Amino acid sequence: MSWFGSAARYPRYRSRKGTEETIQQRVNECIARSLAGRALPEAGREMRDIVAYLDSLGTLPRSAAVDTVRLVGNLATGKRVYAASCARCHGADGSGSLTPAVWGAKSYSIGAGLARQTVLATFVRWNMPYDHKDTLSHQQAADVAAYVLSRPRQDHPGKEKDWPKGDPPADVAYATDSARKAGKPMPAARPVLRRRVAPAPKPDNSSPR
Repeated sequence: MSWFGSAARYPRYRSRKGTEETIQQRVNECIARSLAGRALPEAGREMRDIVAYLDSLGTLPRSAAVDTVRLVGNLATGKRVYAASCARCHGADGSGSLTPAVWGAKSYSIGAGLARQTVLATFVRWNMPYDHKDTLSHQQAADVAAYVLSRPRQDHPGKEKDWPKGDPPADVAYATDSARKAGKPMPAARPVLRRRVAPAPKPDNSSPR
């Protein structure tokens, strides 16, 4: 999940939106979904600084791709692996401390990429535990992901409009209008918590500074 060369790949088409997306829009997706925060004004100073930083990474080589973990996870096993390998940093209740929360009121939203089974399992397999990378098997990573994703996390308003062309990934965490209209199987409902902040920027904070 390297950022190297990311800015040079935009604008680009993204199926989740069904349209071409700018680097500013992609940054705001990360803020609103992965951080469950409020998107930044696209012309604001903070956004300009973030894009400038991403631009500075443009000439660095991207890391080699890793194998995607596509195994079905087992909740009971995942709970045990989480307790043994993850809880010491992320907390028994998933709330984190010096590390990010992985579920609960302060975690990423259900609309985040990491709320997908294959994405989280792959991330865990190749990056976690942070100080003991490459110690979990593919199956253990899938089990941990299944357990973590069974826990409640913040909602993402408007998520039902994602993948407007009816092509959501098989492991998407929520139902979409287009998939329902196409008669596709709906994913199992997951527990969601009330959103703490609105995803969109405040109207009075939209002008450049």
